[in-house]
Amino acid sequence: MYKKILVPYDKSEPAQHALSAALDLAAGVPDAQITVLSVVDWHDFNAETFKIASRMSGVMGDAMDMNVMAEVESEAIKADTDAIAESIASLVGDAAGVGIAVVNGSPHDSITAYADEGAYDCIVMGHRGLGAVRGMLGSVCYSVLHKTNVPVLIVK
Repeated sequence: MYKKILVPYDKSEPAQHALSAALDLAAGVPDAQITVLSVVDWHDFNAETFKIASRMSGVMGDAMDMNVMAEVESEAIKADTDAIAESIASLVGDAAGVGIAVVNGSPHDSITAYADEGAYDCIVMGHRGLGAVRGMLGSVCYSVLHKTNVPVLIVK
């Protein structure tokens, strides 16, 4: 019985199937929690390349206003959270205990770290077909499966 389930979600059909499976797993489990995790790869505003390009374009001076950067990130998180909420509304319905989290980073590392730090009982994620390039590089699903100690349910 899983009480705390993490569902990486990218709005794809396999991710929707994974969320449905997670809802089924949590059904009838008292106080079950499902976290729908969106991993985005925003630009690193602290990267030297970004700072140089900003100065050259005249967008920013020599010093970056970190409050402005925090506000931009906060707005991006809210926009992504709202988009995910709209995307999952029909799947979730009136189910209790479903939350949304948005993190910045590479998907496989972020999913693994979030699951470990949050003490999740299970990761439920969609399986995706691999194209020629992805087959050589490996999929996010494969990477998470091999990097975490948390049980992983892969849904087709």
